[in-house]
Amino acid sequence: MPPRLRPRSKSFGESTRAPALLPTLLGKKRPPSPSVSPAKQTDASPATRARKRRAPPSHSATETPRPRSPAQTDFTLDTKRKRGRPPKSRDGTPTTPARALKLPLNILPRPAWHVRPSRHLFIFGNGEMGQFGLGITELGSIPAPTLHSWFEGAIQSGILGDEGAGLEKVVAGGMHTLAIDEEGRVWSWGINDNASLGRPTIDVPDPINPQHAIDPEILETQPMVIDSLIEEEFRAVAVAAGASVSVALGLRGELRVWGSFRSSDGLLGFDGKPGSSKTQFVPLSLPALEGNKFVSVACGTDHIIALTTTGHVYAWGNGQQAQLGRRIIERRKVNGLAPERLALRNIVAVGSGSYHSFAVDKKGVVYAWGLNSCRQTGVRESRGGAEAIVANPTIVDALHPDNLGKGRVVTAISGGEHHSLFLLNDGSVWGCGRSDGFELGLNDDHPAMKKIIDARDPNVDAAKRPDEYVPEPVPIPFPPAPPTDTNVDMDTDDPPLPPYDSSVGSTSPSNPMAQISAGMRHNLAVSRSGQVYGWGYAPKCQLGLGEGVDSSHTPRRLKSAVLEGWKVEYAGAGEQHCVLMATKSA
Repeated sequence: MPPRLRPRSKSFGESTRAPALLPTLLGKKRPPSPSVSPAKQTDASPATRARKRRAPPSHSATETPRPRSPAQTDFTLDTKRKRGRPPKSRDGTPTTPARALKLPLNILPRPAWHVRPSRHLFIFGNGEMGQFGLGITELGSIPAPTLHSWFEGAIQSGILGDEGAGLEKVVAGGMHTLAIDEEGRVWSWGINDNASLGRPTIDVPDPINPQHAIDPEILETQPMVIDSLIEEEFRAVAVAAGASVSVALGLRGELRVWGSFRSSDGLLGFDGKPGSSKTQFVPLSLPALEGNKFVSVACGTDHIIALTTTGHVYAWGNGQQAQLGRRIIERRKVNGLAPERLALRNIVAVGSGSYHSFAVDKKGVVYAWGLNSCRQTGVRESRGGAEAIVANPTIVDALHPDNLGKGRVVTAISGGEHHSLFLLNDGSVWGCGRSDGFELGLNDDHPAMKKIIDARDPNVDAAKRPDEYVPEPVPIPFPPAPPTDTNVDMDTDDPPLPPYDSSVGSTSPSNPMAQISAGMRHNLAVSRSGQVYGWGYAPKCQLGLGEGVDSSHTPRRLKSAVLEGWKVEYAGAGEQHCVLMATKSA
């Protein structure tokens, strides 16, 4: 079928007013999305438009025996008692031994604190697939952070909760966006060709004129709540998004999943069950995960990694590059769609790149597995790091607490297509993997870059060089913090990145980071003082550094008049668009 044509997009600088709300949304604190039976939205709708998307790498995982999973226990039975009579209660009747509650390794996440002024949404990058959520007339590029006008109006109108309520969470997926408001409702917008929004957008009746359907692009390009989650009283506390798959984590540790997974051959499916649809348009609870309580979840391009309260890890999706950490036979790759537990214990954090995965245990030991064509797992050669695939979870020695020293451990991990970032508890950021597009933000005087430069063949044109990479994690220097916690004069340059100091990596940074997010080849990091930095290769304005800036060799602070007076709490790097959550500075 021919692709659906988009209306003309306004150029940056023209009005970015909020799109007109559907009548069903006006003035309601619980705005319902138009409802329709999931069966009415088929996998191959005539309205489905073509989308440019690279197929996953063709590398196949080495088929190794699947490791046995450890037993999972939530309680320990106290059977110790003195020999002779059984214990008695106060009234003298015999009692059975009591169960001693074993505290979980990981605590269930709670809703984000409702600060005032509330959290607002900023956007930049490319929004041609509606991932900005500004309506059908705002589909172009935004080169610098811009306040999201729709959510600004929603906050002022009290749509997101109590008076002045804003957002709790927001994430940027491949070409869609998810957000949680202060009532725990999930909002979605962006492309829905493969069901990533969790709500139907085709053949949805117009509430004013039921004989006609609402234009699907209207339903895709403006934020709308996922009604089915509201109907089951699901209170979301976290969300994660891949290319076409989405996940919501509930207050009680339950997961709801929707969308679809792709492989190198095209659409792979959702749950792999015979006869089931390859796309899941409304959130679903997966039977294989019942009985578990989850504390965090991470999405790669087409796979999911989820962590339980007991420190176990489940993985499912496309496993062609071993990103699931278990054996997947190529001719039966649909088997990867069933969640299974990995042979890992006492895990406290998980992370994901496009086609590779990570886990951190309670001692701070980092494990990595999956695609390793540019050494993005960071695994040492002696452990198989020279291979294009790391088939099973393998220790990353460079990030071992004994090697980091001074009580430092990895607390968060975010990976791109062929590179990875690691945030330590002292605020330092480390990275490994592909570097020829400035993915790691290393200056030429960095020892890791010097090795790469010295190894280059001067007779080979730069465009024809093989991919360059840093094989093991190294520290990434950041420029000094600006003079104040607020944005300075736009015409004033920030302090430059100083020459490389050999103490970097062994001492705490002067400008510590609080959060990291890796896109395909670009990155964002938020400092503890509320500044946001960007670096890497970003031809779609994903760095937010202004018109015409498509790359940055090293981390640069996003200086925008719009951000002046705001403190950034979170930055999310999607495939082509980026999001920020910020509060007004005191």
